[in-house]
Amino acid sequence: MTDLADLTATELLAAFAAGTATPSEAVAACLARIEATDPGLNSIITLLADSARVKAAESDARWREGTARPLEGVPYGLKDIVATAGIRTTGGSALYRDHVPETDAVLAARLADAGGVLLAKLATFEFACGGAVNKTFGPTRNPWDPRRTTGGSSSGSGAAVAAGQVPLAIGTDTGGSIRIPSAFCGITGLKATYGRVPRHGVMGLSWTMDHAGPMTRSVADAALMLDVIAGPDPLDPTALPAQDSPFSAAVGRDVSGLRVARDRAFLEGDLHPAVAEAYESALGELTGLGVELVDVELPTFDLAAVAGWWIIYAEMLSLHEDHVSGIEDRDEMGASLLGAAPFVSAADYLRALRLRPVFQRELEAAMAGCAALVTPGLSALPPFIASEMTSDLGNREVPWLDAACRTSVPFNLTGSPALVVPSGEIGGLPGSLQFVGRPRDEATLFALGGAYQAATTHHLRRPALPAAA
Repeated sequence: MTDLADLTATELLAAFAAGTATPSEAVAACLARIEATDPGLNSIITLLADSARVKAAESDARWREGTARPLEGVPYGLKDIVATAGIRTTGGSALYRDHVPETDAVLAARLADAGGVLLAKLATFEFACGGAVNKTFGPTRNPWDPRRTTGGSSSGSGAAVAAGQVPLAIGTDTGGSIRIPSAFCGITGLKATYGRVPRHGVMGLSWTMDHAGPMTRSVADAALMLDVIAGPDPLDPTALPAQDSPFSAAVGRDVSGLRVARDRAFLEGDLHPAVAEAYESALGELTGLGVELVDVELPTFDLAAVAGWWIIYAEMLSLHEDHVSGIEDRDEMGASLLGAAPFVSAADYLRALRLRPVFQRELEAAMAGCAALVTPGLSALPPFIASEMTSDLGNREVPWLDAACRTSVPFNLTGSPALVVPSGEIGGLPGSLQFVGRPRDEATLFALGGAYQAATTHHLRRPALPAAA
C-alpha cells in the first residue's frame, strides 16, 4: 500500500477527491514520517501536530460537503523566517527563540486560506544567511547522506520535502536559498520573478535580491503552489499584478521546437567532473524532447555575481545593524558575513545597483530567439557538514558558497524566474538542472520542467529512509 507521505500534493488532492484518502490520514502519515526521520534530519523547528489534526478534520468535512479549496487538506511547512500569527517564528536564531508574531505573512495567510494544513515551521540558516551548523538549533542533514548538508538557507524545507515529511514547503531565495537545497536534496524548487510572491511578513535579508517560493516534489506541485501564493499585495510595493492564466495550465504544454540557451563559459565553466558528466547526460534527455540547445555568451556574468554579493552585504547590514552588537551570539558563518558587510562602501553598493540593468540587458540579448536558458543546478556535490564547509570541484576545494551560488546569485540580481528540477544521480546523490526564464514568464519554465519530468523518473527517486533515520 502506498504511504500517503510519499505522494505529491497533486496526487493527494486526487485521492481526496476520489475518496480513497482523507486529509486526516495524510496528516497522520506525515506526522509518522516526521517521528521516524526527524531525529536524524533535524528539519523541524516547531511541530504543530495538534493544530494540524484539527485543521485536517475541518478539511475532511469540506471534501465531504463539496466545498474543497485549491489546497484543501494538503500538509505543508514554512521556512521559519515566515511570520505566523500566534506561532513562534525564530529566524533560526537565539535572538528570536521566543518571538511570536501577531499576524501572518501574506503568503502564509494565502496558503491557509487555500485550505493547506500547516504542519511545521522548518529549519533555516540563521536569519537566512548563517551557516549549516546552526548555533541554536543544530544542523539539518541531507536525507540522501546525513553526513552532508542540505544547503541553505532553506535547509529544513529541502530536507522535509525530500524525506516525505511534507509534500509542500516554502523557501526563500536571496542568492540561491530555494534552488541550492532543492538541488542538493533532489526536489523541485522555484524562484519566481522578483515580486511575483509578496514578501510582507517574511524576515528580510536584501530587499533587492529577496524572493520567496515553492519547494515541492514535482513541477506540477510548484505551479499549483504558485497559483495560490502569487499576486498583488498592497503591503508589498514590489508585488506584481496577477497573472492572466493559471500557472498550472502551462504544465503539460508541448515544448518540442523550443530553443534553449546555454552558456559554456561562466555558468558551466567550473564543475566537478562527475557533475559535468551528469549535466551533459541530462541535456541529452532535454534534447530528446525536441528542444534545441543554442550556445550563447554572457561575458560579464562573473561580475554579476560580485555585484549581487555587494548588494546583499550592504542591505543585510542595513536590516541587521541592531544585531552587530550581539555578533558573538550569531552563527559563525552568519557573523562572518555580517562582519564583512561594513567593508562594502556606499559607492560599491550604488555601483552594483546601477549595473543591475546592464546585466538584465545582457541576459535578454543572450536569450534572444530562445525560450529559456539552461544551467547546472549545482556545481559540486553537497559538502560534508562542518563549521567551515568546502566544495570539491575535482581539482581543488573552494568555499562552498563560491561553488553553490555560482549559477544562482546572478539571477537574483536580474530578478529572472528560475526553476530547479532533479536530473539524475551522481554517486548516489541527486543531480539537478536549472531553467531560467524571462521576467514574468514562469509558464515556459513550468512547460519545460513538466515535460522533462513527464519523460524522466529522476523526480520520483526517494532517499532511503532507514539511512535518514
